[in-house]
Amino acid sequence: MVLTRYCQFESDRGQTYPKHQMINQDVQVHTSFSDGLNSIQEVVEAFIGAGIKSVVITDHAKGWKTKEDKTFEFFPNIERFEDYINQINFAKKKYGRFINILSGLEVEINIEGKPKLDQGVLDYTNKHGVKKYGLDVLLGSIHSESFEEDCHERNIDHSRKRNFLIENTLNLIKNKEIDVFAHPFQAVHGQFSSNFTQEETDLIIDTIIKEQLSGHKIFIEINGKRYPMYEQWSYNKYEKGELETHDVIFLHLYKMRGGKFVLGSDAHSIRGLTETDFSVLDRLSLKESEIFTFS
Repeated sequence: MVLTRYCQFESDRGQTYPKHQMINQDVQVHTSFSDGLNSIQEVVEAFIGAGIKSVVITDHAKGWKTKEDKTFEFFPNIERFEDYINQINFAKKKYGRFINILSGLEVEINIEGKPKLDQGVLDYTNKHGVKKYGLDVLLGSIHSESFEEDCHERNIDHSRKRNFLIENTLNLIKNKEIDVFAHPFQAVHGQFSSNFTQEETDLIIDTIIKEQLSGHKIFIEINGKRYPMYEQWSYNKYEKGELETHDVIFLHLYKMRGGKFVLGSDAHSIRGLTETDFSVLDRLSLKESEIFTFS
């Protein structure tokens, strides 16, 4: 079963996009509601044109600090977040005959396992008393920059950062609201220019499998974003590290334990849909049954 395919696609706006590699369900796509370039409608049309069966819209749940140390929010008020949900629901009704659309957020998880949320998301949740912020799918992530901010706020020096990153990772996995552990290697590559050790790998995979056996459906994302190349399997320069577990080995060990994957382009524009690399699927010899699809 071929999990990826190449195709020429054209939206109903008459725009033609180049050949690209794509998947049956993309669980991570960003729009202009956060740091993406295109609207929800434009993104959905691109996927329809590509013949993709399902997409999860996952804008960032919280903004970040600028280089000038100023903080901005993607969802500063409840109206902005309601507009996000309403536009996704509108797209579901308009395009539901052609593609399965799911609502979601990429949620940064702090060291203690708590989500980082803009005020609008918090206010919406409190007002309506909904679970998972009223959305279908939640991605949990740890970005190197955000983790660095957490360490700075907690006065964690460099010698202790590694332990705190592993704690952060385990707490993300244990957060029952999280459905996907997004780009799991980003922070360890960004912070330490290295991979998880064998001991860390065993601990992380043990924790994920235990959560899955308990009924918590959480899956590891294979992230296909080509730029930046922090998770590009064929170019990983730490492959031969004696004390480190290469990303592909990590994913293989997870697979051997019965873990399933989800696939995300991490696209921040329509053009980003063409800038993906899922060659690791072949290296892992994944079967269709080993890819989970949200419905």
